[in-house]
Amino acid sequence: MNIIGFSKYGKPSELKKTTAAYPHGFDASNNIVIKVHAAAINPVDKGLLSGDLKIVLPVATFPHVISYDVAGVVEEADREGKFSVGQPVFARLFGNEKDGKKTPWYRGAMAEYCVADTSNVVPKPENLTFEEAASIPLVGMTALQVLKASGLKEGGSIFISGGAGGVGTMAIQLAKHVFKARLVVTTASNGEKEKLCKSLGADVVVDYKTAKFEEVYGGVNAEKFDVCFDTTAESLKMAAIVKDGGRIVTIAGMATLEELRRIGGTAWILKLFVKRRVKRKEYKAALSKNADWNYLFLLPSQNDLSTLAGHLQSGLIKPVLDGVWDFHSEDSEEGWQGAFNRSFSGRAKGKCVVQIVS
Repeated sequence: MNIIGFSKYGKPSELKKTTAAYPHGFDASNNIVIKVHAAAINPVDKGLLSGDLKIVLPVATFPHVISYDVAGVVEEADREGKFSVGQPVFARLFGNEKDGKKTPWYRGAMAEYCVADTSNVVPKPENLTFEEAASIPLVGMTALQVLKASGLKEGGSIFISGGAGGVGTMAIQLAKHVFKARLVVTTASNGEKEKLCKSLGADVVVDYKTAKFEEVYGGVNAEKFDVCFDTTAESLKMAAIVKDGGRIVTIAGMATLEELRRIGGTAWILKLFVKRRVKRKEYKAALSKNADWNYLFLLPSQNDLSTLAGHLQSGLIKPVLDGVWDFHSEDSEEGWQGAFNRSFSGRAKGKCVVQIVS
């Protein structure tokens, strides 16, 4: 089958379109094969490609198929009958767990077929295209898990940095329409991104190019926030705008030792390079304001993906796509390369998706 992947860790230029064997060697009792219609790209894909995450998230074999958000139809059903052939589904692919230990990532989704553990798969909402569905898993589940961990309550206030990004667009919608926050403030550049954020539910958009949020909301008389959601590695600045007793949660920058171990990192070398939470300057800055700071990684959750599917089906939240690119085209802008260039640039509005079946 045709794939997009890499044969060694390195720069984005290592990504090549090549061929690999049809999925095999998996446990058919709890796995399915998906005929991929669309796959989405995330910033973490760049980290996996570079090898920066190989201590925690190693890949199993080379060439390794990249990208782990997928939507398609079931090609081969599991023996337990949880899914049926031809059923439209979407999923986030994770490394499997066996005997209590994490195994290397088998393969990603940027291919004509992929294998997925049934515990990570959910029926596709009928009102979404495959491209829209593929855009949801990582950013939707990340935003949902952070908001649940943050303790955001109805009527509360939240500051979200990077509102026009993939996670940011989901966080704004969930905070406003699901968690029913009274005040949602975010950062984005003036113009299209500002308009996008407001259309999703942001009450205020701070133009980060002309203003500093820590100054706008850091004054003595300025309103502070119950929750600060950091998607841009700006947690230190958020200590100036968080309420007494509030929480700052980040998904950007260097993780804590506790969080890396929570997702399966056991290598002893982690102790040499990664600090414990209480040793981090972000934690100390938050503590000085009687607030909490923590780092959070996405964890597999079929319940969370099902919850998102329900919100999408009802129209409470919606996908946000920067664009759709063609898997079969070698054009540097319209083809798959253009999708990775756009996503890895950090300038995308929402998600970059590659269409595999038109």
